[in-house]
Amino acid sequence: DPSTNDNYAIRLASKNGHADIVKYLLSQERVDPSALDNYAVRYASWKGHVEVVKLLLADSRVDPGADYSFAIRVASADGHVEVVKLLLADSRVDPSAHYSHAIRVASADGHVEVVKLLLADSRVDPSAHYSHAIRVASADGHVEVVKLLL
Repeated sequence: DPSTNDNYAIRLASKNGHADIVKYLLSQERVDPSALDNYAVRYASWKGHVEVVKLLLADSRVDPGADYSFAIRVASADGHVEVVKLLLADSRVDPSAHYSHAIRVASADGHVEVVKLLLADSRVDPSAHYSHAIRVASADGHVEVVKLLL
């Protein structure tokens, strides 16, 4: 049964980027891609698996906004530009969740392209949490990010 152990099969196939397996598992009625608070899309986003994220977002049972939009927060932290684009295009995702955490972590890690994408979204507040984004970008020497945030 592919749904055993809280849908372990789709969770791990998603986390490890196996799009062909994810596609097959999504076709099985017993499989729940939203198991464990949408683990599959959260971890596929974290690991930057674009094709898997696309497959999961196309399934109405999946909520990429789960856990304070965890998916975009971790995709931003790891600089996964294409995944961030996909998530920003999905109305279920809130890039301002958790005090605009996505731009704060992208800035801290110097992910210029992700910061650009997030700044282009009117929901994102780069001054959130006492202007944390520019403070950490400055502290970590990310000149291009600082310029974008000014």
